[in-house]
Amino acid sequence: MNYFYSGSTNAFYPEELREVYEMAGTWPDDAVKVEANIADKFMQTPPAGKWRIADGDGLPAWGDIPPLTHEQITANAMQQKTMLLAEASAVIGPLKDASDGGYIDDADRPKLIAWQKYRYDLTKVDPAKPVWPQKPTE
Repeated sequence: MNYFYSGSTNAFYPEELREVYEMAGTWPDDAVKVEANIADKFMQTPPAGKWRIADGDGLPAWGDIPPLTHEQITANAMQQKTMLLAEASAVIGPLKDASDGGYIDDADRPKLIAWQKYRYDLTKVDPAKPVWPQKPTE
């Protein structure tokens, strides 16, 4: 199969669908025909730490993935914190119900306390500088 590559969209387009793209008005102006081996190479999973970019000639190339910004790192940490809090709450819920109802097994009391402490410690994590508490062992 023959392909065209567009640097502006960083995408490959099958030659056999060109007419469809043109009728839809979505065929990129900068599309260039590429050899099958080039298309195959750059439609695969990129090497570690790389992503597909358009080089100076408008052809596909592997470029370094830029480092995350501080804002992205903080957002990722906030998402992680939310997920860990939800996980802790899911474990605590039934144990807390049993404790409040007076029918918790003695063996489960330390588990409840450990998970409650862990959840509390999670609330203290600063997403801008996360230091994650150790998750309780089962």
